[in-house]
Amino acid sequence: MQQQIQTEDNISSLKENLQEVEKPIVRIDSKFASDSVTDLIANDKGDDKSIQDVFMERRNLLLGLINGTKTLLTNMRANRNNWPVQYPIKSNNEINKKTDDILKKGTEENINFDDDNLEVLRLNLKVENYTDSMATAWDNAIIAHLDSKILESTRHLEKLYMRISDTSSKVLITGDLNAGKSTFVNAILRKTVVPQDQQPCTAGFCEVVDAKNNDGIEEIHAIDDPEAYNREDPSTFTRFELDHLKQVVTENAHQFTLFKIYCQDDRTEEESLLNNGVVDISLIDSPGLNIDSLKTTALFAQQEEIDVIVFMVNAENHFTLSGKQFLTNAGKEKGYIFIVINRFDQIEEPERCKRDILSQIEKISPKTYADADNLVHFVSAKKTLQEHKKGNHGTKEFDDLESCLRTFVLEKRCKSKLNPAKVYLENILKDIKSISEYNKQLEIEKIKTIQEKIDGEMPNYYNLKSVKEEVSDDIDRIIDSTSSKVQAYTKDYLGRFVKELERYSLEVEYNGFIYAWKYANELRNHLYQLAAKRARYCAKFGQKSAAECIEHVKNMIKDVEIDESITSVLDPTNVDSIMGDEEYLAPKINGNTKDKNIIKAISLEFSDFFDLEDQLELVKDYLPSFAMLASGIYGYHKLAGQLISVGNRIGIENIAKGCFIALGIAGLGSLTYAISNMKSTIEHKVTQKVRNHLRTIEYVDNNVDRISKNTRRSLRVVLWDFHNQFSKTFESTIKKREEYEHEQRMAEDAKEFFASISRRSEELRNVVNTVDLENTTKIH
Repeated sequence: MQQQIQTEDNISSLKENLQEVEKPIVRIDSKFASDSVTDLIANDKGDDKSIQDVFMERRNLLLGLINGTKTLLTNMRANRNNWPVQYPIKSNNEINKKTDDILKKGTEENINFDDDNLEVLRLNLKVENYTDSMATAWDNAIIAHLDSKILESTRHLEKLYMRISDTSSKVLITGDLNAGKSTFVNAILRKTVVPQDQQPCTAGFCEVVDAKNNDGIEEIHAIDDPEAYNREDPSTFTRFELDHLKQVVTENAHQFTLFKIYCQDDRTEEESLLNNGVVDISLIDSPGLNIDSLKTTALFAQQEEIDVIVFMVNAENHFTLSGKQFLTNAGKEKGYIFIVINRFDQIEEPERCKRDILSQIEKISPKTYADADNLVHFVSAKKTLQEHKKGNHGTKEFDDLESCLRTFVLEKRCKSKLNPAKVYLENILKDIKSISEYNKQLEIEKIKTIQEKIDGEMPNYYNLKSVKEEVSDDIDRIIDSTSSKVQAYTKDYLGRFVKELERYSLEVEYNGFIYAWKYANELRNHLYQLAAKRARYCAKFGQKSAAECIEHVKNMIKDVEIDESITSVLDPTNVDSIMGDEEYLAPKINGNTKDKNIIKAISLEFSDFFDLEDQLELVKDYLPSFAMLASGIYGYHKLAGQLISVGNRIGIENIAKGCFIALGIAGLGSLTYAISNMKSTIEHKVTQKVRNHLRTIEYVDNNVDRISKNTRRSLRVVLWDFHNQFSKTFESTIKKREEYEHEQRMAEDAKEFFASISRRSEELRNVVNTVDLENTTKIH
């Protein structure tokens, strides 16, 4: 539940971020408008005023674009826990296939990144020996690295914002060791200010500022923390006299980071770059590249806070590897770099040297090469400074350089001051779009993959749902239906048996009157045995019906993907094991299934067959016949004796004998008939006796109840076991489906988020492209 709430909070946060992304470009607060610049504009000439108006309007537009871009980067990081921004990898299908191959072969492979089109957010990574065991660690490391890069870009945008909000311009003079950087600064100032014989001994950055910014006082402020520096707070710097500059800078025992040098420039505003009357400018002399790794790193970081870079190249050495790297890195943001090839007077083949250097510049900084007439200059700073010390005007090449630099810094402030911000915005917005499009495509692929999983699960899900509705949710009905069928069958089968007992008497042999009693006992036993067999048959029928019911349920789920442990429950033999015991099969004859001698316990007495009424009927049926027979025999002997004593009466004697013989024969026949009918009498009496006994003990009802209950019990044991296990499987399937759907919704939200980022970055980039820094005419 807590995880679900957290997820809902994340989605809510996402909605807010999406709304934030869609906000229009932030308008610039009036506090960023410079009062000093406004005053300068008011007091300046008409043309300059128009240029300043254009600069301020385009500056404010870029400030708004910086804010909008910063919002995009912030939002990209805001949901990194839910949707970490993935770094582009070449061809998802190829990478997936490669990863599969790695897992199958267990080999190590390299991962190639699709970052050739990235500028600012490029990580320059190379992942080697990529294995399954390292996959998660590598992925997390790459995500973390990209997140750090986005954070770094966000902070750089903040610096950009402060840089172009600041009305002053900073000019960084840098280059390789012994390229003549300090000499160049002194030549620009027309006097020696910074030490020239430093060899590689400049231990910190020297920033030359017009002394008017220090109440006209020329001095040095040695600074430990440039960000904390405040001219009004002496605790943030150490003060030195300007005459001690060489000693302070070259020795730098305290390891100061920055030397802020306040000096006077007595030239007119039209001549001086430092004291130009329009914009506060500072010239920053830097340590040479490769003086040591720490200072080189600091120089790379310093260039990000600079408006104009003047890169010094020794004409004899051309561009070193570190110089090319610096220019390439700076060119990503600045676009235009002022390049000075110093000591050109010492070159024997100047035209060839020019071609070679310009060819290198074309590759390193294409925009600089395109405006080489104004941005690339071949001079000798030392020779120029020597001429200035002599009171001469200087060399033409250096005068042209100074004029172009003044124009670039002052008159083309949109280009020199704002172009770095524009170039950086173009590059970072292009990178944001590229990465967000890549991540959007990943989410689309994820949605597709999840949908395929859902679609793949759908048939089985619907099958499971059908089984649930037809079987699992209807267990009681299935059990009732089967047990009712068994109940009806048993009741009919046993009821007809009890009703038609007489028909089964033919199965017992009758051996005559002498064995009549034996016949009666055998008939009784036979009927009870049949009753037991019929009851067992019905029990078997119940067992068979339950097994068929289980088999039917099993057939219903044969097309459903269910764990084998669940389907094994639906084995008909499980029913046999429950219903196949003797206790279940034993018939209820006397209400006690445990009585194994139930038949013998039921005695058969003469009185059970011949009650008083039967005995009277017996007298009625057999006595006349017997009397006739006895009378005939007796009369025959009696008459014969009398006739002998009387005399020889032939005629009368024959007649009398005939009569008595006829009477005897009739009596014998009648008795024979009565005896022959005894079988039917016994059958009738025995079957009636058994029927009455079976009805008395409720043979039919008891066995119907027993068999139906046992059938129900066996089905409940098997089917409810199946139901419980099936329910867990179905709930697991539903949960899995819900998880898929949740993942899909999250992926949909992520896709919309990255699509919004991409769309917004494209909108901002289109606006950036409309910012014209070349045309300085008034915008209407």
